[in-house]
Amino acid sequence: MLRPDQRHALLLADRTLDLDEVHEAVSYVLSVNPNATLMDCEMAFRDAAAHSYLISTGDGFRVVIGMFAWRVALGKERISAEQNHGRLLQYSRVAASQASSPA
Repeated sequence: MLRPDQRHALLLADRTLDLDEVHEAVSYVLSVNPNATLMDCEMAFRDAAAHSYLISTGDGFRVVIGMFAWRVALGKERISAEQNHGRLLQYSRVAASQASSPA
């Protein structure tokens, strides 16, 4: 569950329409909230009719802007919207720290 200030940070980043800014905001929320998942972030975007969408990838997540880009990205990942949602639910702060640490 996201706190109001975390939701606010995500939505401010969304307003920039900058992929890097949104990715940074999502990563920040995951790092400060051990209970947050990518699905929590995605639902914050959906509840606010935001432009940003999160796509679960094999090594983390990526951000796309717009529903058309979201559908294309799902096709490239060869997953359905439901599969993406399931993966977003599983992605937590632990996964975020593992994905960002050097190999």
